[in-house]
Formats: sequence, structure tokens, C-alpha cells
Amino acid sequence: MTSPLPPVTEPDASARTCPGDERGPCAACRRPTHKYGRGARSPLCEFCDAKAVERWGRTLRTL
Repeated sequence: MTSPLPPVTEPDASARTCPGDERGPCAACRRPTHKYGRGARSPLCEFCDAKAVERWGRTLRTL
């Protein structure tokens, strides 16, 4: 059983730890997140990134 996603108004965990000038909306759901992505991978929040990895695999996320 998976836990329900928090509302999109709730920031991603990466947004809580990055400087304010590096925050921006997720490219998929518009949730506040690190606008350059963790490790500069993608501008997706952790929830959308997990869905993309599940669908496409990790190799496409690191290009």
C-alpha cells in the first residue's frame, strides 16, 4: 500500500533544503521543488521523478 501524495501546494523535500533563488515549480505537477533537480538531473519533484523512473528507468533520467 502506498501513502497518499501530499497536495501540490506542499513543497517537495528538496525545496526545503535549497536556497530560495533555486526553488521553482516541478515541470510536471508544478509543486515547489529544486528547479535544477537533485544533482542537476531534472526539474521534477521527487514524486514525479519516481513515476518517471518507474516508467522509463533510471538511465534516461541521468542524461
